[in-house]
Formats: sequence, C-alpha cells, structure tokens
Amino acid sequence: MNIKKTLIQIGIYITIPFFLLIFFASLLTTTPYLQLSKGLYSTHEEIEYDHDYAIERIIGYLNYRYDDLEFGATEDDPTTIMRDIEIRHMVDVKNLYTMLRLAAAGSFVLGGILLVYLYRKDKELLANTLKNIHKGPIVFAGFLGAAFLIDFNTAFRVFHELFFTNDDWLLYADDVLILLLPTAFWMVSAFIILILFLLTILGINLFTKKVLLRKI
Repeated sequence: MNIKKTLIQIGIYITIPFFLLIFFASLLTTTPYLQLSKGLYSTHEEIEYDHDYAIERIIGYLNYRYDDLEFGATEDDPTTIMRDIEIRHMVDVKNLYTMLRLAAAGSFVLGGILLVYLYRKDKELLANTLKNIHKGPIVFAGFLGAAFLIDFNTAFRVFHELFFTNDDWLLYADDVLILLLPTAFWMVSAFIILILFLLTILGINLFTKKVLLRKI
C-alpha cells in the first residue's frame, strides 16, 4: 500500500470517529435530553427556581439563541440567579463547545471527501478501512470507561484541568449549575455518549462485513 492510501486510511480513522463522538456529546446541549433528567437526581429537590426556564436559558445560550446568562428564578424575575463565576465558566464552556463543533464539522467534511474518494478509486480499500475502523475507538472508549468506573471524580477533574485554563469550574454545592447538573448527571451522560459512540462504530463495522464486502 502506498503512502497516499495509508494517509487516507489514517484520515478516515481519525475524522469519522471524532465526528461521531462530538455528535453524540452534543446531545448534552439539547433541551429534551436535560428535560429527561429532570427529577432524577437528589440535587433537583433543592432547586427553588423554575427548572425548565433555567434549562431553556442555559441551553439557549450554548446554542446561540441568547447572548448572556443574566436570567432570574422565573421569566419575570429581573435578578440574576447565577454567580459571576458560573457565568464566566459557561462562557468558557461555550467557547470550547464552539471550537469542538467546528472541528467536528471539518472532520465530517474531510472524512466524507476521503470516503467518497476511496469509493470511486478503491472500493476494496474502503471496505478494509471501514472494517477496521472500530479498533481505535474500542481502545479509546475502554480506557475512558475504565477511568470513569475507577474514579469518575478524578477523571472529571482532569478533563477540566486539560480543557480550561482557570478554576472557574470549581463551584459551590448550591450553585445553579451544580444543582441542575450534578456529578451523577455527568457520569451517566458520559456512559451514554460512549455507548452510543461504540454502537455506531460497531454498526459501521457490521454493515461493512454484511453488505459492503459482498458488493465488491
């Protein structure tokens, strides 16, 4: 196999799994997903503001529907229930989220171009690439899953230390973000993302073996 084809394979092995991972992680920024978790965690019993309104404002901010997070306990409340440190952290989260979404979009485009190229030029190499695309993600997901099971709090801390340059993510137990989205929420969400990610990757592998390889 020449260097060009090897680089194409590597490109597909990186871009497609990365896109899928960010795609499933983006579920966390949808209102229906957060509504499903309403009342599932003990901290939700301590919430004294309008739960649904807070979710709508926070998710709306992350998805560019609102320019700020200065909202009250209800829609008619003129005060701001989030502390400055929470708002600063959410600004950092939105910036990171935007960067990841752009990177995922770029990965989708590049990965798609590479797949189409192989489909037109070398269907056998395409099938071989997709047949083996699950190997890296399985190792990646296995490592993260083990880390989450062994000590999720440490994994959570390391994530924030890697992706954020300040300590604004260290919040009080009664802050809006902590009551709405406690550690248990993030742990459950992390496993849901990994499971959906792996199922999709394995689905690509199965499709390749059962359908694509038979057409070559």
